[in-house]
Amino acid sequence: MGRFSRTILLAMVLALVAIFSSTSSSSFAVDAQPASTQEHLQKKVSRLQAKASANRGIVELDTKAFDEVMAMPRNYSMVVLFTALGPEFKCAPCHLFDSEYRLVGAGWSKLKDKSKLFIGTLDFRVGQAIFQKFGMNSAPSVLYFPASETATINPLNRYELHKRGFKAEPFLEWLNDKAGTELQINRPFDFMALGVKVLMTVGVCLWAYVLYYKAGKIFGSKHFWTAVSMIIMVVMISGHMWNQIRNPPYMARGRDGPAFIAQGFQNQIGIETQLVAFIYTVLSGTVIALIGLVPRIENPGSQRIAVLAAMGLLVFMYSVLIQFFKVKNSGYPFALLFW
Repeated sequence: MGRFSRTILLAMVLALVAIFSSTSSSSFAVDAQPASTQEHLQKKVSRLQAKASANRGIVELDTKAFDEVMAMPRNYSMVVLFTALGPEFKCAPCHLFDSEYRLVGAGWSKLKDKSKLFIGTLDFRVGQAIFQKFGMNSAPSVLYFPASETATINPLNRYELHKRGFKAEPFLEWLNDKAGTELQINRPFDFMALGVKVLMTVGVCLWAYVLYYKAGKIFGSKHFWTAVSMIIMVVMISGHMWNQIRNPPYMARGRDGPAFIAQGFQNQIGIETQLVAFIYTVLSGTVIALIGLVPRIENPGSQRIAVLAAMGLLVFMYSVLIQFFKVKNSGYPFALLFW
């Protein structure tokens, strides 16, 4: 009986030791898991910060990197530009928005808390699987992924480029509202736009001076109203109203430097409108000169030279205009002087 009691007592002691050991192990595992998760998150954030700092605030992603940064757990938000910048894609809107998007990305380095939001890009060339995963069949497209949420498409977190335009300022306002950040942009000074404004100011002053002293003769002159009509027509057919509605950037940046012409017949930039207006002005002026000025030249030799010069300028400028169409659409089949 005594031996049986000791056996039962020993069994009870071993059972208590086993229960205590199991409880301690479980408690240790529970305590260790958060520490491991926190360490993993810290490494992810450190890698993202290093990539962003080395690329002016932009994290370049591919399929593998996208899956890694979007994997849970995730205590940071991410905005991603899905784009297609390769020349084989001929995505003019992608190039138009890319420079504005990177302008916003450059403001990331000035954030006080650089672990709250990251700004990334994913090119179709290296992220086809992600495009297919989200069912994307067009670019550019911008999605915002809040912290601690799985990487899915939420219509409320998609930036509406077709409504807000390609400028950095409305995108910056949208992103700050979504992420609760205070990103700011520092747009480089546009010397060309300043030059245009100075020329326009000088022109207006000259017109005001002339009108002040010769208003009666000017308003009664058919040449004045001809000039006014020509200016209005050139401004309208060159795409000025499209710019006012869509608010495109003044210039774009291509792979090889500044771009003066936007590819695609549904896209254009500010400087492109001015170049087209200049070409139309020269073409119109040349035709007017051939009709109204050249016939008044009395010397036959001088008249012949004027005709040849005007026709040469007309053919040259028209060839340049056709080249504009070829740049916008490489499949455009026509050409004159340039092939």
